Amino acid sequence: MSQTVHDPDAAQLSERDVLTLHHLVAEVSYAFDSGEYAQRFPAVLTEDVVYENPGVLRLEGRDALVATLEGMTGRALSHHTSTVTVTATGPDTATCRSKVITFRSGGRFSVGEFHDTVRRDPSGSWKLAQRLVRPIV
Repeated sequence: MSQTVHDPDAAQLSERDVLTLHHLVAEVSYAFDSGEYAQRFPAVLTEDVVYENPGVLRLEGRDALVATLEGMTGRALSHHTSTVTVTATGPDTATCRSKVITFRSGGRFSVGEFHDTVRRDPSGSWKLAQRLVRPIV
């Protein structure tokens, strides 16, 4: 696994960090699919996370995201992410992009991209700080 490097003088991540960020993208999907938001989000989302699906919703803060998801009906059943890229933006920050297919009840699904900003917290754990959802269809 490697990271995308646009500027040779830019910050570099270790292969371990890149693998950890691929795993984080998957763990965020599992946390969203679990329905156990309050229990699972602290391990994968920053407290001040920003979640945005333009034209649909924009939420700031983990607590606001938990409250919104807990109040939703027809939530997503399963997120399938692939084609993950990782780009270092600093020693403790990076961006991740991935493709996603989201399945919902009644056989409905959507296809899109996640544009994520991640950062390492003081304990050394990587967490999602911002997610921009870009629907494709």
